[in-house]
Amino acid sequence: MTFTTDTNNTLEHHKFAGISLILKQVLKQDANSTNSVALESWLSDIQPAPVWIPLQIHDGITKIMPVLPDSGLYSQLTASICQYICGGNVSQCLNWNNKSYQFTGVEVDSDALHVILVSISANEPLPPTLGRAIHAQCFQWFATANPALSEHLHQQNILPFTVGIQYTSRQRIQLKITLLKPELLAPLLWGLSQNIGSEITLAGIPCRLGQWLNVVESSSFEKLMKLPTQNTIELQFVSPTSFKQHQNIQPFPLPELVFNSLLRRWNHFAPLDLHFPEVKWQGLVSAFDLKTHALKMEAGAEIGSVGWVKYRFLDPEQARIATILSRFAVFSGVGRKTTMGMGQVRIKN
Repeated sequence: MTFTTDTNNTLEHHKFAGISLILKQVLKQDANSTNSVALESWLSDIQPAPVWIPLQIHDGITKIMPVLPDSGLYSQLTASICQYICGGNVSQCLNWNNKSYQFTGVEVDSDALHVILVSISANEPLPPTLGRAIHAQCFQWFATANPALSEHLHQQNILPFTVGIQYTSRQRIQLKITLLKPELLAPLLWGLSQNIGSEITLAGIPCRLGQWLNVVESSSFEKLMKLPTQNTIELQFVSPTSFKQHQNIQPFPLPELVFNSLLRRWNHFAPLDLHFPEVKWQGLVSAFDLKTHALKMEAGAEIGSVGWVKYRFLDPEQARIATILSRFAVFSGVGRKTTMGMGQVRIKN
């Protein structure tokens, strides 16, 4: 059995973004049904009762998150899990969704940066852009857990989340939501849990969320600061990307526009001791393959660039900062309207 954290802090003083139980499915013929307990009854002393969210299955190992609406409640949740383990109950077989599992460990997540994937399908073709509808739905998910939090986010100039929308067919999308603050994971998952496997309405079209969601990637500002420096950075702009420059819209991802956009967001969300000073970027574009793409919005079309750009930095310190910021871009997005599907980025090298 494992009990893991990513720091050496004690559990009592640790701020958690999430907690996962690691379970191994037991073959039916091996299950000891007389000693099994329902997973939902496990933490029945916690109020509100946790919502159990399946994350992923890999090699028979399942991760299930007991989610609460506020991450501040996780210290009590962790204490209950520890009491259960110390009480010698871990040998019991757990039942969940009519399957038997063996409890093998606990994984604690205290990262600030997360990427969450959710599949959404509809019985009719979806419109070419769902950015505004998904944007509104995300606020609704936060409001389900905490209306005051949702209202607070509405008032922010720089939002701590982004939205990415990938159409896998005319009736199916893969929704990517990224978070830049650890305390947002719990309320978002709590709101999402109310709709997993059920219907929501997007742009007037009934849609159904998949039975599973997945936290596919997480990291922290401290971890990104330790990345080895690269002098050449290749970014792939997977959704239309543009920038505001001198009161106009600039669709070409010039080095200073890309990395100043990222630096502003980094300094807004990173701990104060990890802030970067202002940089007069001297990066070069050494190669690119871009095309413009018009993204239909309610107020009209937004023009942005999609494709890839290779940037080169001759100054070692600028290369170090650009390396960190480019990895941060996977979570923060780049440029304008990143909470409506624009500015989604991948790293190619």
